Amino acid sequence: SHSTPEAEAHKLLTGLETMQTGMLSVPIVAGGAIQGYVLAQFNFAVQSDILKRMSVAPDAFLADAAFRSIYAADAEAMRGAKKQDLTALTTAIAGQVNQRFGDGFVKDVLIEKFAFVAKSEVREGANLMKGQPNFSR
Repeated sequence: SHSTPEAEAHKLLTGLETMQTGMLSVPIVAGGAIQGYVLAQFNFAVQSDILKRMSVAPDAFLADAAFRSIYAADAEAMRGAKKQDLTALTTAIAGQVNQRFGDGFVKDVLIEKFAFVAKSEVREGANLMKGQPNFSR
């Protein structure tokens, strides 16, 4: 039995919840020195049935996966010298979380904010990053 595209879309969109990371500040290192920081925030579309069964809130793991994926990415791409492959980045983030919590937990990773700030510009913006990251559900 083949389902209609409408039925498929409905199946994909039901049973999902959105979780948002706080603003992340990730150092971008090249040539042994910090070149600047990526300031980023992500929304995760996650399976609500899996979320309800979790004994630990996944918020910190979502932020950790996003941080690690950006940190591991090519510094030139993050600096904007090359076109960024944001799809590859969000796929890597989803892959890291799903590796930990099981395939299908994260259905999609959406970019809320994404900017590169050069090290020379950081002093003016230093006060923006003070305080703990906060997560909203």
